[in-house]
Amino acid sequence: MAKNFLDLNTSPDLLLALKGASQHKQTAEEVLEQRVSFVYGSVGSKNGVTREQVRKLILEQEGVQGAKR
Repeated sequence: MAKNFLDLNTSPDLLLALKGASQHKQTAEEVLEQRVSFVYGSVGSKNGVTREQVRKLILEQEGVQGAKR
């Protein structure tokens, strides 16, 4: 194990993948799914809320009426 973090070497493939990911512009669909995931995770599944209910509520708040996914 390294004595300090400065002794660590990062894989060039990982660095390339991270650079590519950092330059990726998220689509509206990706942003929506990230929001759904965040809210669903914050609410917790024990109270009976489904991902679809969260998605529907977010879409309604954005003014997308009757949108189904």
